[in-house]
Amino acid sequence: MKGYINTIKNFLSSTEDEIIFELKQLYPQANESLIRSWHTLVSDVKNSENITDLPEDCTIAIEYSLSTDAMAVDLMFLGFDKNNKKNAVMIESKQWNDEFIKSHNFACYREAESELHPQIQISRYKLSFCDYLNAGHNYTVTPYVFIRNCSSHGITELIEKNPSNTAVCIPIYNKIDKIICEACKKIVMGSTDLISELKNATFKPSKSIEDAMNAIVSSEEAFVLTPEQEKAITEINESIKSGKKIIRITGDAGSGKTAVLLNLYVQYINSKDSDIFPIFISGAQNTAYYRSKYKRAEYSFSYSYTTVKTIKQNSDKTCIVLMDEAQHNKSNLITKIINEDAVVVLCYDVKQIIYADNPIKELKEIEMRDDFTEVELTGSVRFNGSQVAEENIRNCLKGNTDCKNDDLFEFKIFNNLGSFQQKITETIQNNPESSVAVIGLLSEDYENYLTALNPKSRLFAKWGKREECNWLPYINRKNYLNENNGELWVGTWWLPGLDVDYVAVIAGGDVKLTANGIKAVPKQSKNYRTMISVARKMNFPERIISNNNSETVKNIIEFINEPGNEEIKSKYISSFSKYLRNIYYIMLTRGKKGCFVYFTNSEL
Repeated sequence: MKGYINTIKNFLSSTEDEIIFELKQLYPQANESLIRSWHTLVSDVKNSENITDLPEDCTIAIEYSLSTDAMAVDLMFLGFDKNNKKNAVMIESKQWNDEFIKSHNFACYREAESELHPQIQISRYKLSFCDYLNAGHNYTVTPYVFIRNCSSHGITELIEKNPSNTAVCIPIYNKIDKIICEACKKIVMGSTDLISELKNATFKPSKSIEDAMNAIVSSEEAFVLTPEQEKAITEINESIKSGKKIIRITGDAGSGKTAVLLNLYVQYINSKDSDIFPIFISGAQNTAYYRSKYKRAEYSFSYSYTTVKTIKQNSDKTCIVLMDEAQHNKSNLITKIINEDAVVVLCYDVKQIIYADNPIKELKEIEMRDDFTEVELTGSVRFNGSQVAEENIRNCLKGNTDCKNDDLFEFKIFNNLGSFQQKITETIQNNPESSVAVIGLLSEDYENYLTALNPKSRLFAKWGKREECNWLPYINRKNYLNENNGELWVGTWWLPGLDVDYVAVIAGGDVKLTANGIKAVPKQSKNYRTMISVARKMNFPERIISNNNSETVKNIIEFINEPGNEEIKSKYISSFSKYLRNIYYIMLTRGKKGCFVYFTNSEL
């Protein structure tokens, strides 16, 4: 792995400009903001009163790259403690002041309107270093956060804003001297051998990560392979050996495409072939869920936007990218990955496109390459063996509610909230071992409809950051009538890539069921990204698009309702309806044994 890696002695004898020059050579794409932060950090360390208290042969690393999610640690000190055990002090550096902390929201992940909390950030760096690098397995790592421009009051406020209970104990200091003083207590000896060890470190999940991932694919029902899926894995491996660079897995909903990808990942991390570097991309929604559910192995699940950087950082390996839900990526990402000489095993479904800025055209062009091949899954673990369940669901979304008879899969359409609730309750009572999920794309107005306007409603929604990461464990506990005073928690997302026994879908105020299919009602929708992608595709005026999604959606709705924009409004609603139909298709096809759908707004 790369970064500025040297002894304390050589660091202190080098000028600041020499160190920055070396960093710029290592990271030629670094922007001016990052370079300025390097200058500041190097200056702070050089001017520390305590830096000479560390052993001269103690190792210092700056902007040290890690093997997962294109991470890089701002600063590390490494050496041996008094018991001759390897120790590393790991530091995340920020130049925030009190006003910045006071005016910003902080989240567990990088989000459009929130900052990643630095205590969470450095805790993940520690996990990546210790559990995903062969050199890190034997280190005791102590993480710190350094915020040079804020007061003790600002630090207290930042700690209070930490959304995760697991990282609040990580110390935050506004003086680098204090952290270096702590490092001196942990590191009493150095060795130049550690420099070589860091430079030559490679991706290698620890035994605990291997065990965790093995447990997931062997015990989670959705990931246990069928004979057909096992055969598909063999075909994929043979295709890679024969020189194929792009392999697409095809199959209907529930055919096990995700199971194949995840099992391939586990096979590769268990492999004795140290030249293979697998990257499992599970799709944005699923990544957040998988990371929350499988905390120990969270960096086995990657976000697509970090992929190219991660490949570059592991360019000496054979990178194999295993990409689920490829239809949700931005255009040109997969081409960039291929251009980095990586192998790509992916799956995508044109019936599940939910954004106007999608890569389907690019994916179709890639399929024309000589090094492309396809592996098909014909079976399905969903729909209980039914041959007409998916047809009934599709017809429903097209406005045809006359369903074919089906003894294998229960599909019912409701226009009455009471009957819908009663059906869900009866299903839970009659099937205590089955998982039952109530989901819907509910606006906040419609949440009020479920509660205040319907006192007898047993359904409630809960809004907030990453609430679905709490909702999914609730679904898996299967104790619905004994939690939340017997009220049923409605998941406010579209449940991609995940299966339950019975799914109950509320088509809320965001759509109207018509004879021509479901029609979007933009002012009731919470699908901000989809709405904005359609507006961009239609070249709406730039003044409408802002950095704030909710404000942008408000501007879109005002624009399409302006006098003289009737044709634009009609085209916008038609296009948005197409993507909403796909989203509802995803939700309606999550059930393995049955699906119930309640249309609150129907012309039929």
